[in-house]
Amino acid sequence: MKPVLVDTSVWRYFFAGRATARPLATLLEEEGIVFVHPLVVGELVLGGLSSDQERLLQRLPTVEWVPYEEVLSFIKRRRLARRGIGWVDAEIITSGLTSGAEVWSFDRAVVAVAGELGAAFDANVGTS
Repeated sequence: MKPVLVDTSVWRYFFAGRATARPLATLLEEEGIVFVHPLVVGELVLGGLSSDQERLLQRLPTVEWVPYEEVLSFIKRRRLARRGIGWVDAEIITSGLTSGAEVWSFDRAVVAVAGELGAAFDANVGTS
């Protein structure tokens, strides 16, 4: 199974106990499958995390930051302007592709762009 870079939206749903994010629990049982991005961790910290949640995130592998120039080039090359994603989303998608991970998000624009690039994680398929 390919690694999965989990976006902020999925973590929020998971920590809130929402059913749509339950497959994350199964993925977390497998060592080295779930990746985090420093920007996602930052967003989650700003939203408030329990110490258990923070410890969970700290033990997961982190994808590499993609340099600013590379993300900018990626956005231009793939014509991602005005597609509904933000800079953090572009960084996460680029980092996912660079690290060979699929991107799991509940943000429709992120899912659409990652899907077009062959990097969207489908929880209904990915955990079976």
